[in-house]
Amino acid sequence: MKMVLEKDVVSLTDFARQTRKHTAELKKHNRPRVLTHNGKATAVVLSVNAFDKLMHAAEEYRLDMELKAALEAYDRGDRGRPLDEAFSDLRARLFKTKSSK
Repeated sequence: MKMVLEKDVVSLTDFARQTRKHTAELKKHNRPRVLTHNGKATAVVLSVNAFDKLMHAAEEYRLDMELKAALEAYDRGDRGRPLDEAFSDLRARLFKTKSSK
C-alpha cells in the first residue's frame, strides 16, 4: 500500500464535497487517503479491501508474537500446566457460564 502524496492527501472539505469520487478512487487504487483539516493530517480513510488486508496482517503479526513468546517460554523450561488441571479449569468456567444464564 504505497501512497502517492499529491493524490492521496486531500482536505476534509474536498473529501466531503466529492465523497463519491474519492470512495471510487479508494476502491480502484486500494491506497489510503489522508484527510487534512487546516493543513494538518486528521484522519486516514481506507477501502474495505485495504482495511481487511491490514486487519489480516495485524492478526498474523499478533499470532506470530504469541507463538514466539510460547516458544521462548518452552525454551526456558515453562511447559505449561498439566492437562488434568487445564481441563478442570475449563469445566469450572463452562459450568459457571451455564449456571449464570
